[in-house]
Amino acid sequence: MNRPPTDTVFNKEFAIDVLVYGVLLGTMPLLSFVIVVYGVGRGNFGTNCGEALYPSCDIIYRARAIVFVSLTILLLLHAFEMKDPRKSLFHMNLLQNKPLLLSVVGGCVALIPTVYIPKMNEAIFKMMGIGWEWSLCAANIVFYVIGTECYKAIKRRLIRT
Repeated sequence: MNRPPTDTVFNKEFAIDVLVYGVLLGTMPLLSFVIVVYGVGRGNFGTNCGEALYPSCDIIYRARAIVFVSLTILLLLHAFEMKDPRKSLFHMNLLQNKPLLLSVVGGCVALIPTVYIPKMNEAIFKMMGIGWEWSLCAANIVFYVIGTECYKAIKRRLIRT
């Protein structure tokens, strides 16, 4: 090798990727929490919700659950998005990498007992089962995919290599 490599992993594109994906991954679960606590719960935070199970904390437990579920699913989808920094998710062969596919599916399946097994969700994770909040999770997924696909489309137009 006569000359050092010119491309590094930590370049300007990578830094912008971290910022954009971080904003996309962080804002939607946070908005879900705000919708559940302030929209439905009218700002009721309960008292001592991290110490014991109090009925006044039901809304906080539901808000925690939707943040946990949304963030977990979005991070699992993010793994698919990162297979290629510019290629659309819809143009990738997701079945090609079976360990990744099984990990994502397994992670999604593991959410169900975490959220719905009575003693585990309440005593360990301090959250409750969710119902209509799944629609918030679905909206988070849709907005995340739209956001990432728009971002990748912009990158494909601006960065031609």
